[in-house]
Amino acid sequence: MLEGISIVGLTPMGLLLVAILMVLTGRLVPRSTYVDQKDETDRWRAAYEAERTARSLSDAQTRELLEVAKTSQHFLTAVFENTEKIKSGEA
Repeated sequence: MLEGISIVGLTPMGLLLVAILMVLTGRLVPRSTYVDQKDETDRWRAAYEAERTARSLSDAQTRELLEVAKTSQHFLTAVFENTEKIKSGEA
């Protein structure tokens, strides 16, 4: 928007108009607003990274628990099958 404007040839009113346009379009912001935005961005980034770490730990625990559940299921299936064979007199 302002790339083609020569700053050197502008009058003081023109420079004021350019500054007002920059403020209105969001290209020129107060330092406190910038610092607040940066701090908020850093907090969100840290929260995201903490969530990703917790999620990967949770996924690892879930995989381990599923493996234990499969082993338990195979054991219980074998026990019940053998119990049925013993009850019917096949063993």
